[in-house]
This record gives sequence, structure tokens and C-alpha cells, in this order.
Amino acid sequence: MKKISIIWFLLIITFSAHVFATESLYTIENRDKVMQDYEIHIDYPVFNSLHNMELQEKVNKKISNHLEDTMREVKRVAEESSGFPILYYGEEFVVGEDQFYSVVLTANISRGKKYNSSVTSINFENEEDGQIFTLKDIVDMNLLNQEVKKELASEPDTYYHQSFNSVREDTAFYISDEKLTLVFNKYEVAPGVYGTPEISIPLKKVKKDPPADETNVPFPQII
Repeated sequence: MKKISIIWFLLIITFSAHVFATESLYTIENRDKVMQDYEIHIDYPVFNSLHNMELQEKVNKKISNHLEDTMREVKRVAEESSGFPILYYGEEFVVGEDQFYSVVLTANISRGKKYNSSVTSINFENEEDGQIFTLKDIVDMNLLNQEVKKELASEPDTYYHQSFNSVREDTAFYISDEKLTLVFNKYEVAPGVYGTPEISIPLKKVKKDPPADETNVPFPQII
């Protein structure tokens, strides 16, 4: 019993340390604006402790630009239509593994009974020479599409497997427990009742190998 208690204690301490280490890199800010035609409520991270200050500025700028673009679209639609006000609720989560971090931002927009959600991610390596990476920087898109099609076909009652063509290059994603998890927009691969579906695939099955003749090409150091 004592050995089991010690193991659980160590697991809790390790998990808590990981969460603290991740959260200590950023603070959560919020924006709230209530107008007659629309409401905006957003939580988003602002990084302040990355190893590379230039990268930190780029990441924060990407987050800010994404929010501003979405807010402008909400205001534009509100000005051009009448009826129910538009509600924009933005939420976020940050995942870190082996210094590779993903900021996953979800925009939930509703108007009356119409409701939609879209997801984007900003992915980067927290190193002195760290960079921002896209999905196609990490994986072989052909292999990824093959694996995703298998996953969709394995649950035909859940996913639109027959109409699926390919994964968008800007599909949101994060990496955790040696798995690549794709986060799709609402209605993109499944009925709206499933929200923003996530599909996880072992990273080793789809990971792109850096070119053998380009040893200086930046590549994230993830397993």
C-alpha cells in the first residue's frame, strides 16, 4: 500500500510540475465587449517567458491578429444583418510536449439558432532558435490523409467519411503523448452534435523526416 501511495504521489507531483511549467510561460487575458448587435467574450494567452524573444513576439502577434480578424468579421456581419445579435465566445488551451507548444484557439459564433465553431492553432518550438511550424512542416500530408481516412471509415455512423477528401493544411493540431491530434471545425467531418471533433494518430506513422541532404533545415525536436 505504501509503495502504491508513493507512486501516485510522484505521478501527481510530475503532472503538476508539467502543468505549472507550461502555464508559467504565459498569462491569460480577456476581452469583453457588449453592443446592441453583437457580444464578444474572449480568453487568450499572452506569452511572456519564451526562450526566444523574437519568437515570442511573433507568437503573440499571430494570436492577436487571429482575434482581431475574427472580431472584425463578427462586427461586419452584425452591421450587415438584422435580427438576433451575434455572440462570439473565444476559448483557448495550450499543450506542451518536449518544448513543442500548441496554442489551440476556438471561435464559437452564434446567431439565434445558428451556431458554428472554427478552430486554429499556432505551433512552435520553445528553444533559442525555435520557430513557428505548420502542419505540413511536421507531417507527410499524404500519409496523414491515409491515416485520417482510416479513422473516419472506422466510425461511419459518426464521420462524413465518404465525402472527406483531404486534411486542410491549416487544420488545427497539437502533439501530446507521442500522438498528433487534429482538431476539426464544427460540421467539417461530422454532424454538429459532435462539436469540434478531434482525431489522434501516432506521430511516428505520419511524421515527416527532414531532408537527408539539408542538415541545417530547422525541424522540431519531437519524438
